Amino acid sequence: MKKVITARQVVSARTSDTGDAIRVVLLDEAGDESVVMLPLDQLAILSSWLEQAGRLADSASSPKGPATPTMQIERWTVGPEADEEYVVLGFRLAKGAEVNLRMHRSGAATYVKALGSLLGRMLPASPSRTKH
Repeated sequence: MKKVITARQVVSARTSDTGDAIRVVLLDEAGDESVVMLPLDQLAILSSWLEQAGRLADSASSPKGPATPTMQIERWTVGPEADEEYVVLGFRLAKGAEVNLRMHRSGAATYVKALGSLLGRMLPASPSRTKH
């Protein structure tokens, strides 16, 4: 079941007793407190998204209008799961957060075709030091 919390204020934020999560206490518009526990890896992803949202808000007020949301990738990985029916695409964002996407082989094949088609229409890029 989904619960939407509209926070008016952050009352407190501290690490959990085990140190692997952050406990955030939020005060909603009715004055009730809600507690959210976020594992550190999820907090890193949330932090990246919040930074991105800030950039989008800045670009929305620019004369060019809003930009398409993008996140800079520092490193990527790809590999099959043990059953080889699924492929896991891993992305490390520039701020250190990691996102792993699990995709069925049929979807991955379509993705490869789309990417190949796109790259085939683009001019070759100059050599870079991008990590893979």
